[in-house]
Amino acid sequence: MSMSRSLTFHDCYDHYELKTYAKMFNCDGCKMKGFGERFICNLCGHELHKECRNPNPTISHEYFPGSIFEFLNEPFTTMGRKNRKVFSKCCDACGKDICGFNYHCERDNLDLHPCCRKLEKKLDIDGMIFDLVTKVSSKCGKCGKKKISREFVLGWSYVSQCEKYHFHVYCITEVVHEAYMKHGDLALENMDLRELVRYNRNRSGRNTFFTMIKSFIKILLAALLGDPTMLASNTLVELLSRGMQQ
Repeated sequence: MSMSRSLTFHDCYDHYELKTYAKMFNCDGCKMKGFGERFICNLCGHELHKECRNPNPTISHEYFPGSIFEFLNEPFTTMGRKNRKVFSKCCDACGKDICGFNYHCERDNLDLHPCCRKLEKKLDIDGMIFDLVTKVSSKCGKCGKKKISREFVLGWSYVSQCEKYHFHVYCITEVVHEAYMKHGDLALENMDLRELVRYNRNRSGRNTFFTMIKSFIKILLAALLGDPTMLASNTLVELLSRGMQQ
């Protein structure tokens, strides 16, 4: 259930305090996973990503020229089976359901999670450049497919400029979600990152490849989980290293 406007912007707003914990949390705004820095209400304990605590009324995005997005604090729903409400919109960046706070363009029927709109357009991973793209010609290293498994949603991908490596943003979020469902707050420590390294067939370059993958996941999770301070922390590197050794 999403928080009401009065609870988020009246009762809680003046009582949020920025805190940092080395564990995951469920954002009470967008309903997505978070890690590290979060705003916590001292009265009720609600937790928010920094992006969800300080949203912009309207935004634009260079991948959708001419589209104006409005911030909404409630998701779109429709009636499903047995008269149950189901979420009816997906994020056009990661492909996951819109379950809470979101940015919506009514004219063009586009939707973005608050954290997904901040994904970096270009990542420099130890000299290897990954571009955030909307269309791909290669298969994802996690799922082995060009498109994500969501109808009518293409989703964004990070593709290396050498065109050897390709990862759906959707698939990275799935790895985190699967680990969280199994291990809770210890999700990052127990992520099986071997699923993301199907590309590597050169055993002699195994360590170099794993180093690149760890750096890539660290930077991407910093954006998806709403905590840029992860980039300056060794905590995530240690957790991801354990995931590689499972």
